[in-house]
Amino acid sequence: MPHFYINPKDIKDNSFIVKDEQFHYLSTVRRFSVGDEINIFDGLGNSYKARIDVVGKKQIKGTILSSKTLVLPNKKVSLYTAIPKGERFDWLIEKASEIGISRIVPTIYTRSVIKELSTNKIERYKKISISASSQSWRADIMPIETPKKFSEIVETLNQKNTLNILPYESEEKDTIYKVVENNKHINIFIGPEGGFDNMEISLALKNNFKIVTLGKNILRVETAGIVASSVVLTMINN
Repeated sequence: MPHFYINPKDIKDNSFIVKDEQFHYLSTVRRFSVGDEINIFDGLGNSYKARIDVVGKKQIKGTILSSKTLVLPNKKVSLYTAIPKGERFDWLIEKASEIGISRIVPTIYTRSVIKELSTNKIERYKKISISASSQSWRADIMPIETPKKFSEIVETLNQKNTLNILPYESEEKDTIYKVVENNKHINIFIGPEGGFDNMEISLALKNNFKIVTLGKNILRVETAGIVASSVVLTMINN
């Protein structure tokens, strides 16, 4: 059974409240009723076994029966990705959350097709991340940040104890396996369908980015993001 996200402010004094969309999902879709036991989490590393005591018209109330602290990863992997069209970004967010990416930063590159996201879309992406955390028993919620330009991101990165990896179709020799070290923080930069332009590669090299290949095949944005992320996470967690 998945565990269900509850806003931390709605868990207090061994009790919890479920409101809004989550209330509709638990009461109408999942049809939980009084006396049912469920698993909930607060997105901060705490998981709870709980019992439903009241199912009202607009909210569910219940009691916390037990709690445990889930382990949050001490090594962070951030994904700075171009924004693929349509549901492809939904899929990328879902899978990135499931495998353990720390955060997604939608990144605007010179050849990006999509260069902005509405507030409504960002809120929808956050809900996808919450749902993926629930399904995969993740201890936290992967944030979806507002879009930022690649050039601006590079200027603000803290290079200390951080590794920046950039998969590039023109790189033929270096792979992720060759460049990953025991860093606490790793940033992965995934370019748009049209690829990086020369100025972006020059800027990356100037700032000590590691340029790598993901193989001979040209991958879509969402495929490249998950492939690169999966390799990095496997290496740092073993």
